[in-house]
Amino acid sequence: MARAKKTERAEARRRYREATTGPVNGEDAGEAPELPAAALPRGSRERRPASAAPAAAPGRTSFLGSLRTAGGPADIPADLRALPSIILHSRAGWVPGLVIAATAAALFVPSLASNQLVVLAGNVVLQPPPMIIAFLAGMLAPRGGWLMGGLMSLLAGIAYVLVVTVNTDVLVTPLAFTYVVSSAQKLAYAQNVLVTAPLFGIAVGAFAGFYRRFLNLSAPQREPSRRR
Repeated sequence: MARAKKTERAEARRRYREATTGPVNGEDAGEAPELPAAALPRGSRERRPASAAPAAAPGRTSFLGSLRTAGGPADIPADLRALPSIILHSRAGWVPGLVIAATAAALFVPSLASNQLVVLAGNVVLQPPPMIIAFLAGMLAPRGGWLMGGLMSLLAGIAYVLVVTVNTDVLVTPLAFTYVVSSAQKLAYAQNVLVTAPLFGIAVGAFAGFYRRFLNLSAPQREPSRRR
């Protein structure tokens, strides 16, 4: 038994030398059995690349950095090319448009036009300068907030001009003086609205787009959920 154990130890040492220094006594190196990596010297083990550490989640951008990035110049040609897609495929087109259409339709119905809430909606949504509707369009637009703000302000101005033209024949002043509104006065008012409303809407929409970008940059990025 002792001799057999001694023979097994010698055979194990021979295999170890063959695995580390090559074949012994001219034997084919390919015939040497493979040894587990744990049995090999540290220098001869294959080094496996350590698993990459998970990338740290990007932190929140600084306040001044967010302001500078969000306040970058607008790409006017790209915004104009993207306008049809923004109108058709984003909420910036149909949500403000639906609000404008519903408010104008309610003001054309005599039984609804006398309601105080409908009157308030007409003053807030349609009456120039239409700040609320331009800000809403700029916040919802994926890009070109200035363009959507100007466009929706123009639509709101047109709707308000139609409401005033149809529903207003006389005006009563705070001193209870009543006078008839002429067609020339209605035309002058319409011209003033259609010029000032889009310009004001562009400014409000541009601010809304800047504010939306600033909020996105300031918000900390969420870390990806860990696999269980």
